[in-house]
Formats: sequence, structure tokens, C-alpha cells
Amino acid sequence: MDINLYLDADPDQREQQIGAFQSSHDEWQEYKRIIQLHETNAVSLTDDDVKQLLGEESNKKDDGTKLTLKSLAHSLFQPGMKYIGTICIPSLGDDVGHAHDSDSDDGDDTVIIDTVNDTDTVNDEQPVDNAGENTATDSDAQLETGDRTTTSPNPSGVEQYELVILEKGTDEFGNDFILGAHTAYHDTQCVHINYHIRDANGQTSEEVLDIEYEDEETCIKGSWNPSSCCLEGYVRQRLQANDGAFHTSDEVTHVFTLYPCTYQCPRGRGVRSEQSSFQEDLLSVKTRAVVELRNRANSKGFESADNYNDLFKPDGLKIEFEDLQALKHKRALSATDNVQIRSIWKLRGSNWEDLSNCCSMISEKTCARFRYRTSLLDRTSFGSGDEQRVFFEKWKRVGFCLAKAHAEWDSCDNSTARVFSIAFVLCRNLQIVSSSLQSMMYKSRRLGQNYDMLESSWRRANARKPTDFLTQFEVSSHEVSRQFTCSICFEGVANEGEEDLALALYKLPCSHCFHGACLQKWFHNSHVTCPICRAPVTDPDKK
Repeated sequence: MDINLYLDADPDQREQQIGAFQSSHDEWQEYKRIIQLHETNAVSLTDDDVKQLLGEESNKKDDGTKLTLKSLAHSLFQPGMKYIGTICIPSLGDDVGHAHDSDSDDGDDTVIIDTVNDTDTVNDEQPVDNAGENTATDSDAQLETGDRTTTSPNPSGVEQYELVILEKGTDEFGNDFILGAHTAYHDTQCVHINYHIRDANGQTSEEVLDIEYEDEETCIKGSWNPSSCCLEGYVRQRLQANDGAFHTSDEVTHVFTLYPCTYQCPRGRGVRSEQSSFQEDLLSVKTRAVVELRNRANSKGFESADNYNDLFKPDGLKIEFEDLQALKHKRALSATDNVQIRSIWKLRGSNWEDLSNCCSMISEKTCARFRYRTSLLDRTSFGSGDEQRVFFEKWKRVGFCLAKAHAEWDSCDNSTARVFSIAFVLCRNLQIVSSSLQSMMYKSRRLGQNYDMLESSWRRANARKPTDFLTQFEVSSHEVSRQFTCSICFEGVANEGEEDLALALYKLPCSHCFHGACLQKWFHNSHVTCPICRAPVTDPDKK
């Protein structure tokens, strides 16, 4: 077995890096210890704790005004905010929900969740009551873990579901983003969360807060339920079409409920509560302090992983596998031990399970970045060839190119392998070692799959026809038979006077005609042939 590990050759730099790792690691573990005590109601935050966490923000008090949806969203999606609830399959019957779509005037997807029991049926868009009754178990998977286990599923069909907000900021293209991690069925994936506020359906003037995010396999949509102070929604599968693009299935596979974890309810409220008491709890300085505490714990975890990897340099001092094996049986260092062994020996007190899980989360963050870039490529259209060229020049300049993505993939694999290599020697818990190996292989495979999706999306976007290319095929409705039917949407030409329904018509070189909007969607997925006869569509001005 050839591990090929290399420590930094500079002794002073190496000692400094070990010190930085141990310092960030100890702070990380202390934050996690306080969070665990708080979530089990074993400790309460003091005023001094709040001042230390929030600084000047600790003096900011709630002014008692009504919480608007905009200010609610700001509080709900701060880094460190955590949600706990349940997820289940809607068709299981007793004690789980049934979900079905209801058509809305504005085209938004809505799911009504009905709770079914032996005596009566509760409708009126009420949340699943058993979401709050599902108590935490000893096998609860914290969001920082990111590993997969073989724990048998809950026989009732209702599983714990968690969501935590990791980061919030602006990407290289100036787009705001929210990065979170959700955990269901013992698998953690990072996701980019989008939320928006829309007008409610019907005659009411109220607004609705909607959320949406995607992982590798599913698309999740939901809304804020003000009556029970929770997020409710549904899950659909992501399916890959023959053209390589992903589409969302029509079937709802799961429904979920998520309750915010506040200071008074560190494991989620899980019960119906008055909005006024929820607002007071959510906006309290102690809730803000707890959120900041979680945020610091997550940040210190990632910082510890970075400091750990800084110890290893490709051109440094090689660590022989035989020396690492000898460490398994050492109880103390001897005078004959080399500098590599002495450096590794200082890491023996590390929490290898947490460190391995943190590296898994870094891999998941990379997968989420790949999916984010894939989504950005899939939804971008170009007005002209010059606009397309400028876009890809900026894409390369900001570091989104495929070569950079491949380097990120390699970095994640190497980081996880380094942690496993040392944990294999220093960690005496074989279950942790086995879990780390399983997680390392699974995350590497997922990274490869997400990179392949990014590469496929990049190739489609690079071959995408700009809008001005298609306008040269536009024709007047008078040039088309009144019996014309578009083979994509199966609609005909609008009648005279129906200007709001009129659509531009395009006639390809093969003489087949389509609505302009339909044809643009066809070419957006990088098709370069006629939808009917598959004849190549080329610029008639070019020979």
C-alpha cells in the first residue's frame, strides 16, 4: 500500500501549521460541545456568552413591530440557522401525509398535505402533525457529519429531516446565493437555496414565502406556513433526458416539514405555536447568539480541515507507510523517531471522526458548486455570438472553467485521502475508520458524477445557438398555411386581431415551420437540427 504522504519540509513552517491546526481544532470542538449541551437543555447561554458571540449586536433589541416576510426571510436564512423536521413518502397511509398538486392561477406549484388517521381526515392545508411528534433518537445524524450509514429505516416511514444554512454571499457573476446542507435518510448534501416572496393566490392580499433547492437526485420546493411557523413542501426526482439536460419529474415522491431551531426550542418547535411568541423567540438576542455559535462551529470545522491540509506539500518530506504502521503500537516517542513521525505524533489527539466528516462536507460543497455552475449554464441564453464569447471569457476569468473544476475535484479527493491515511493509523475505533473509507469512496464517486454533469452542460452552452442566429429564419404568418400546426406545441397560427396570442413564426431551410418561442427552447438545449427531419440548421449566408 503506497500512501504517498509528504509533510512540509520547513521545520518552522511545519510547527506553525501544526499549532494553527490544533488551535482551530480545539476551538471547533469547544463550540460543538457547547451546542450539544444547549440542544440537550443542559446549559443556558449567559449574558456574557451573548456579548462574546454578538459583540455590539447584543445590545440590539426587538422593537415589537410586526415581523414582515422580508425580515422573516432575512432571519430564517442567516448562516448558522438550523431546521429540524420530518420527511416521508406521501402514499404510505396511516400517520403520513398525502400530497397532490393543485392548479393555481399564477402557475406556481402548490402541495396540499392531508393527514390521514383511523377516525377522521384533516384538510385545509394543515401541516403534518406527526412532524412535530417525531422525537430525536440516539442515531441522529448531525449536519456536520456527511457520512452514510447502514441504519435500518424507520418502520413508520417517517424519517428525521434537517437543514442548516452554511454560507450567504455573492458569486463571481454578481448573483446572490445561499448555501445550505440538508440531511435525510442518513445522507447529507449541500444545496443552493433560492427563496422569493410572491402574492398569495385568491382574493387575499397576503404574501407567501417560497423556497426551492436541488441536490444531485431531487428538486425540493416548499413554502413558509405562518400558522405553524414552519417550512412545508414536497420533493420530486430529477431526471436526465437524452440531450443530457435535467428535468423535474411530475410525481411527488416525498413531503416534508421543517421547524426552525431557536433558543427556546433548540431541537425545533415541532408543535403549533402563536406567531407572536415565535417572533419574540426568533428575534431574541439569545437565538441570534445560538445561530452565530453554529456558524462559528461550521467555520472552525472547515478552517481545521484547511489547516490540516496545509501540513502536506507534494514536494515535502515523504512519510513511509512502515513508519505510520509503527505508530499504531507506540505509546511514546523515542530518540530514533524521525521528524515525520514526531510531527504525526502531535496529531494523535484529533477527533478523526469529525475531521473526516468535515472533509466529506467540503466535498459536498464542491459538488454543490458544480451543480450551481451547471444550473447557471443551463439557464443562460445568448442574444448574439459576441455576447456568447464575452460570457465564456468571463467564465474562464473568474475560475469557472473545466480545468479549475477538475483541480477542485482532485483537491477534495486528496484532502479526504490524507485524513483517512492518518486516521487509519492513529484512530483506534475501527468503526470510524471503516465509515471514513466508505465515505471517501462515495464522495469521490459523487464528485465525478457532478463534474460530468458540469462538463456536459458546458458543452451544450458552448454549442448553443444565439437568438440572432434564429431571427434570420423568421417569416410572416401570411407565408404560412392557415392549417399550420407547430410540431413542438401543437398550436396553430393566431387569428387576426389576437395580437396578444400572436407568435413569431420561423421557417427552417428544410421548409419546416415552428413558433419562434418553441424553436428557441429546442435550440437552447444545443440541438442543431430540425425537430422533424433532423436536417442540419446552418447559416444560409455561409457556404
